[in-house]
Amino acid sequence: MATLTIAGDYTSALTHFALYGLSLMVEQKHPGTVTVGWSQEGQPRAQMHAEGVSEEEIAECVHSYVSSLAAEDSWVNVDQSYGAGKETAVFSPFSPRIRGIDAEKYPDDWASHQKTRQAHLDALMERDDLLSLLWIAGLGEPAYWRFEVKAPRPDHGASRWEMKTRNKGQEFVKDRLRLMCADLATWEPSAMLSGIIGQTLHDSLDKKPDSRTGTGFTVPQPTDTALAFCALVGVANFPVIHQIHRIGVTPGAYPYNALHPRLMVLPVPSGRVTPARLRTVLRSHPYRRVVDEVGKAMDRGSLSTDIFVSELADEKAILREKGVQAFVAFPIAKVGSDSAPERQVLKGNAIPLG
Repeated sequence: MATLTIAGDYTSALTHFALYGLSLMVEQKHPGTVTVGWSQEGQPRAQMHAEGVSEEEIAECVHSYVSSLAAEDSWVNVDQSYGAGKETAVFSPFSPRIRGIDAEKYPDDWASHQKTRQAHLDALMERDDLLSLLWIAGLGEPAYWRFEVKAPRPDHGASRWEMKTRNKGQEFVKDRLRLMCADLATWEPSAMLSGIIGQTLHDSLDKKPDSRTGTGFTVPQPTDTALAFCALVGVANFPVIHQIHRIGVTPGAYPYNALHPRLMVLPVPSGRVTPARLRTVLRSHPYRRVVDEVGKAMDRGSLSTDIFVSELADEKAILREKGVQAFVAFPIAKVGSDSAPERQVLKGNAIPLG
């Protein structure tokens, strides 16, 4: 059995999401073998266990998946044209935050957008690529149905954990994920594994000191590309809950109805739990209650472990039964301009269940 310890510790959202993403990729290739958890030490470390799977096979799982995404016919490489003439724009139909489609001026745009998406979703179903389907659901999609005072609000259908900055009209799939996949497909699997466990740090996308390779899961800093890719895949664990009359809900975000949340709250399981068990926690009502109550307590400046004795006693019992021993609350900084705001997840603080 291979046990991998992910780079970083419990205070890093990048580490949490990388654990989620790595476990999903290995589970897709080796179902029923994977469990995840955190080491029992002063600074708990994220660990993935794979029964009967070697470290080399784990590395090959990541390389195989990223290579499939880099293929010419992958959903990551499809483009769609919107508008006409001087107003023509080309985006990925799988980027959850793109310029609003003008359905009145170009009535065929939205139908062709959905047709392209559905064709690729059908192909993923035929190939049993359930991970990509989960990931697409986690990323969300432009909310063509959302308006405020007649102004379109396409971002209301996007995951709050898709945090690519949109300077000069950039978008997530075409300007981050596609480049990342094309680059990583040229790596040796062993180099990927080395970056994921923190033996090396190779930021192949952005070599500046204030690198954005971490895509919001860290403050700007050099970040290993393979580790960042695992974290982006981890968004698959957080499906966007779309709503007709209000902004979609992203699990773990507080406030849940804010386009730019102030807080991310993530669980820390004790022992080993399966990825499926972890997903049930992340999509559960008790978890939603914890996120909301922790956020309210932090707003009041009165957060302590007493919250699990008073407001969250029932949720504590349910979550402990599912293997959760603590939560980590991550403040989220909003920086940049009003036209291109940037979210950065800061260092987290542990909240034991007590």
